[in-house]
Amino acid sequence: MKKSLRLLLASTLVYLLLLILLVAAEAGAPGATIKGFWDAVWFSLITMTTVGYGDLAPVTAAGRFLGLIFALCSIGILTALISLGIQLISGQFLPRLRLRLNRGKNWYVFNDQTPDALTLARKLQSGDPKALFLFPRTTDAAERDPSFVLLDSDLPGLAALRGGTGGMVFFGMGEDRWQNYTEGLSAAALHIPSYCMADVTAERLPPEMHLFSLREVLSRSYWQNHPLGRRENQIVLIGCDTVGSALLERALLTNVFEPGRRICWHVFGNVDSFAALHPALVRALGPEGEDDLLHLHTGSWTGERALIQAADRIILCGDSEEENLTIYSELRNWFPTAASVHLLLQTPVSGLNSFGDREGTLTPELVMRDKINHLAMRMNDLYNRHAQKPVPWHDLSEFLRQSNIAAADHLAVKVRFLLEQDTLTDIGPEQYREAYNRYLSRRETEADLFQEMEHRRWLRFYRMYNWEYDPVRDNALRRHPMILPYAELSEADQNKDAYAWELLGEFAGETSL
Repeated sequence: MKKSLRLLLASTLVYLLLLILLVAAEAGAPGATIKGFWDAVWFSLITMTTVGYGDLAPVTAAGRFLGLIFALCSIGILTALISLGIQLISGQFLPRLRLRLNRGKNWYVFNDQTPDALTLARKLQSGDPKALFLFPRTTDAAERDPSFVLLDSDLPGLAALRGGTGGMVFFGMGEDRWQNYTEGLSAAALHIPSYCMADVTAERLPPEMHLFSLREVLSRSYWQNHPLGRRENQIVLIGCDTVGSALLERALLTNVFEPGRRICWHVFGNVDSFAALHPALVRALGPEGEDDLLHLHTGSWTGERALIQAADRIILCGDSEEENLTIYSELRNWFPTAASVHLLLQTPVSGLNSFGDREGTLTPELVMRDKINHLAMRMNDLYNRHAQKPVPWHDLSEFLRQSNIAAADHLAVKVRFLLEQDTLTDIGPEQYREAYNRYLSRRETEADLFQEMEHRRWLRFYRMYNWEYDPVRDNALRRHPMILPYAELSEADQNKDAYAWELLGEFAGETSL
């Protein structure tokens, strides 16, 4: 639209210049009929529209040359001006009128028309069919959908058009992640909920602002939809780059089970980078520890034939889909294994157990995280009931928010453990109620089991972020007196982890999550 406006302005200036030159050439000439500006306008319009009344005509050579230019342009200039005018009306006036007439509906504002943004918009549309989806006029990708509005306007302008920011949601999903972040901050400053695709770590964010990354969304989606079965204890990940490392991080944070169950993780790929980022966790999951076992293999997976044969699940999660398919072919052709093989493929292939497609990953639930954030906030509320210095959710640091979110992610593991249904993915109030009742029936006799399981999960999260043991807590240096095995904690500190299981009861009576 800005380009069209510039073209319209340039055409108008050229037209005015020709009119001025025509008046200058004709006004003082003997026998001239074009004596003023409006005579020149009349002559140009009559000439360009090929009507040709003949009442006005240039008499000088320069005037006739300019008249020839108007004649050659004919209807072209007028058509261009009319076309640009129509574009201006349809590109600005009509969308604004449409928005003004639909101020009572939800407006979802996107800062770009990327494939990711369009996918999420269509997912949102299925749940809110009356809503309007606003995109900048950068391409015509969204023009085919009547619910999509193409308009170049900033957020304050849209808020003024709506008469407030209520009912508006902003999504920063452009290719420039930093721009997404800064635009999200601007939206949050206007008290507009904003969800921004940005690989940025901020200590504190406005309460209206939420960050997400594709790797985070994909990894959470995978482990929600493909939980580990009880018989899956030998897990192999081939690929530890952008997506693979995110899958491994989420796997280690989520798949923390009861004492006695030990998962062996075997990872191939860019393992040096993972080890450099998580040294405390790598040490804790070493062969001398009592927790799960993490093997970071520096060699090729093809040299570990016995391991591949004994694996329960193999995840091909390299950043290259072509490489994942090649490895899958090699596995099936040359390596005998009964493992289930999962492939990271953005485009699903029939007959393959794939994950990571855009349609299945970019869902409102995973991007906006309303359910998981709700669980995390309730987790924090429950903790505050017993805390000496309670801290409300909006005052928590981003680290503590993520700690609560990790605890909320683990609730599904707790439910599956209590119900003895390892592959359960659809968890609602009924499942929470049944799980909580089972917890109550076992709480008195198996308190240590439940508390140790939660402490192991808590330890895993803190070690992921490289906290170490120290008798004196120091948040800046990431030192904590509870970075210890459960058996070495005081009785009071052991009991401190029981509250996480009580959240099951918080949702047992809720009709909707």
